[in-house]
Amino acid sequence: MNAPDKAFILARQRPNQQSTGTIMSNNAPIRKLPANLQGKDYVVGDLHGCFSLLERLLDAVHFDKSQDRLFSVGDLIDRGPDSLRCLQLLEESWFYAVQGNHENMMLNFFLPYLLNGNLDRLKDVAGTGFLDYGGDWVKSYYHAGKKSMLPEFNRALTMIPKMPLMWIVGAGENRFHIIHAELVRPDYRTSQPAAWVDSDIDRWLAEQTIPPDVEDRLLWSRTLMLSESCALDKAKIQPGLSPTFCGHTCSTRPRQVLSHVCVDTGAFVSLESDPEADGNYGLTLFDVQASRWVSASYRRNDVAWGEH
Repeated sequence: MNAPDKAFILARQRPNQQSTGTIMSNNAPIRKLPANLQGKDYVVGDLHGCFSLLERLLDAVHFDKSQDRLFSVGDLIDRGPDSLRCLQLLEESWFYAVQGNHENMMLNFFLPYLLNGNLDRLKDVAGTGFLDYGGDWVKSYYHAGKKSMLPEFNRALTMIPKMPLMWIVGAGENRFHIIHAELVRPDYRTSQPAAWVDSDIDRWLAEQTIPPDVEDRLLWSRTLMLSESCALDKAKIQPGLSPTFCGHTCSTRPRQVLSHVCVDTGAFVSLESDPEADGNYGLTLFDVQASRWVSASYRRNDVAWGEH
């Protein structure tokens, strides 16, 4: 890898792993976009390499690349058949993604390679679990003779650190957020409000820093969408928090809790051949302005529509 690539080397890690610092270079942990006054905004759930399902959904909504925008809640990679192709979406001007925990694991796995440009073998020296949780697809892009990954892989890898942890889109009543997991506070049982709200987010934006405990929740937490076992208030709206689209915890249809709208509906699950698997799993595309969604599955040829 070329020397300039080393400007992107330091990746976030989960707190119980060995600390490596924070992302450097031109990356901002929170980025902001104005409202889309020309076209439509869509949010897609965890892709996990299911690029062909995304193509079907974009065709179904007649997605216009000249004026529409597509936001991703992260986890573009692993488990599905086309992880690299999903990563390459980061080069598209109409595509905006946040970093998911799978991108986070991938960065930490390749940290030594990003530091020195040399890869003797594909080994998880940091104990990230990346290869065990769907990351073994990278093996087909490894060139043992050159002790490096292939150029197309390197190009995609160096785009990942530029992915923010949050997008803020629009303002006022039209404002919404894109994150991977959730904004529920660790002490949600006793804190009021239970989740971080717009005023917190605006402060982080102004400071261009996100507290470590918030970073961890944004990447990994499942408290909210698994709240049946956590006795968390299941109100749909969290006062002070604009609609916040997220993924990370899949179900068979989108659902909303405390202003979080989870659009992970298990795209990779629909790859499973188990006849007992629920046929309603698939990839979901959410139309923000119309508040409706469409899903596609490897288990069916048509697409399914729903109202939020």
